[in-house]
Amino acid sequence: MIYKECIDKCFDAVKACDRCSEEGCKVKEECGKTHHKTIICSEVCLLVGRLTAKGICCKELYELCAKLCDECSNDCCKLEHPHAKCCSEALKACSEACRKCSAECCTTDDKDKKVCS
Repeated sequence: MIYKECIDKCFDAVKACDRCSEEGCKVKEECGKTHHKTIICSEVCLLVGRLTAKGICCKELYELCAKLCDECSNDCCKLEHPHAKCCSEALKACSEACRKCSAECCTTDDKDKKVCS
């Protein structure tokens, strides 16, 4: 269940980031560096969502996605555009979901040691 939430939140972030970078930032100067960050976030979220859907659990990738989503969300919330606000909210949700997946990504072996894939 936790992984389904992560997949859904990642793909929601992809849609919101793509909309923001394409429709919200028609002129790159409007968004500056945030324009590039939303594109990068979209691609990372897409990768994480697709790998998770295929049953691949990678703690480091979840942590990277969460970090990038947090940074981009903070930048997007400063912009005065409705697509940027939606992007910021979707990225916050994705970040939270990725952190949950990162924490659950480990399994316990028969000696009660955590083994991460």
